[in-house]
Amino acid sequence: KSYNQFKIIGTASEGQAAVELALKLRPDILLLDVLMPGLSGIEVLRRLNKSIPRMRVVVFSAKQEPQIIRGLIQEGMHGFVNKNSSLSELRQALDKVSLGENWYNETFSQTVREALAKSNSHADSMIELLTPREREITVLIARSHSSKQIAGLLNISLKTSENHRANLMRKLGVHDVAGLVRFAVRHGLVDPSLDP
Repeated sequence: KSYNQFKIIGTASEGQAAVELALKLRPDILLLDVLMPGLSGIEVLRRLNKSIPRMRVVVFSAKQEPQIIRGLIQEGMHGFVNKNSSLSELRQALDKVSLGENWYNETFSQTVREALAKSNSHADSMIELLTPREREITVLIARSHSSKQIAGLLNISLKTSENHRANLMRKLGVHDVAGLVRFAVRHGLVDPSLDP
């Protein structure tokens, strides 16, 4: 397939909209950024990979931290193109992925090796202990929402919101919001440049 044979059927500028649009349009290939307003790329994949198992995913991002890469691999990414790459590299990735293959460039392969080598580290394994709701609350806390605001946004009681916050801190071994923010940034759940 040449690049001209690909058709853009939808675009979204933030994570939750991307999930909703993908569920509605069910694309053959999803071109996804890692860090967007709302849900992160990893969280978007987490919510879609069971609903649209045949969909192929190419990540197009400047972020290549090992923890983020490992999360993307775990959630079923099929290709990765750095935003600094040439357009021909994106075409190559789309061509390969559309044929059922995986595609990564050489520098990315090195990052993947590093990410997988660190796969048993305590910090990386921590995110796997969180439920989807806990990850959602982590993001909201990292974005400076109070327990009361989180309760309102998620339609839960203030007590439940406070319990979630306490459980998260205990589970992750952090003692303050700053620690939770560092965890969220490190795992690609929020982007400090998008989430002041």
